[in-house]
Amino acid sequence: MDKILDGKALALQIQQSIKEKIHAKHIKPGLAIILVGEDPASKLYVSKKKIASQDVGIDFHEYLMPSDVPQKDILDTIDFLNQDEDTDAILVQLPLPEQFDTDKIIKAIDPKKDVDGFHPENIKDFINNKAIITPGLPLGILKLIEETKEGLKNKQAVIVSRSKVFSQPMIKILEDRKMKVTLVNPNDKDLKEKTLAADILIVSCGKPFFIKEDMVKNDSIIIDVGTNKIDNNYVVGDVDYSTVFDKVKLITPVPGGVGPMTVAMLLYNTVKLAENK
Repeated sequence: MDKILDGKALALQIQQSIKEKIHAKHIKPGLAIILVGEDPASKLYVSKKKIASQDVGIDFHEYLMPSDVPQKDILDTIDFLNQDEDTDAILVQLPLPEQFDTDKIIKAIDPKKDVDGFHPENIKDFINNKAIITPGLPLGILKLIEETKEGLKNKQAVIVSRSKVFSQPMIKILEDRKMKVTLVNPNDKDLKEKTLAADILIVSCGKPFFIKEDMVKNDSIIIDVGTNKIDNNYVVGDVDYSTVFDKVKLITPVPGGVGPMTVAMLLYNTVKLAENK
C-alpha cells in the first residue's frame, strides 16, 4: 500500500474544479498578497500561490515590502485593499518579521476579505458556525485526512503547535467529526507520551525533523505542516520523514503534502469570497 498522502495530486484536482467554476460563472476573483521581508519559505509559498492563481483565472496582485518597512505602510496598504472593489481576498503572508505586531496587522484586514480566516471576528464566527469560509490551512488538512478514507469517529488526534489561529479552527473541525483532540505545545515535557497516543498526528512547529520515530504510534497517520528551508536548497518538514516512514500507515511528504493543499484552499476561499460579495 502506498503510504504517501499526495497533497499535490489532490490539489491539482481541486484547482481544476475551481478553474472550471470560474469559467462557467464568468467571474474574475481578485486576490492580493502582502509579503514583508525575505523569508525563503514565505517567498516560495507566494510564488506558488501566484502561479496557481493565474492558472485558474484569479486576478493576482502581490505587494512586496522590505523587512524594515514602517508598520504604518503595511496598514495603509491593507486599508487601500479593503476599499478596492476589485480585491475580493487579502492575505498577509506569515510569519511576519518579529518586529511587527502580527495581531494588529491581521485585525486591520476587512473580515469580509480575510481569505485565511485568521481575523479574530472570523475565528469567532467559525467556532460559532457562522463563518463564510473555513480557514484554508485546517481545511486543506481535513481534505487530506478525508482522502485516507479512514473512519474518524472516536479516533485520537494530537496537534503539536503553538499557534492559536491554526489550532482553534483545526480542533473544531476534528471535534465536529467526533474525534478526540489534544493540543500540545512543542515544549511540553510530556510531548513524547502525548504524541505516542495519536492515531492522527498533526505537527506545525517550525522545527526541522522535530518528531522522531520513537514519538509516533504504529500505523498512525502523520500530517506534517512544517516548511523549513535548510542550506538554502532543501525544504523539509517538522517530522523526520525517513525514520518514521516504515512505522506509520500514511504520511504527508514535504514538499508535496500540506503545502499544495493550502494553496488550493486559498483559491477555493478566494472564489467563495468573490461569490459572497
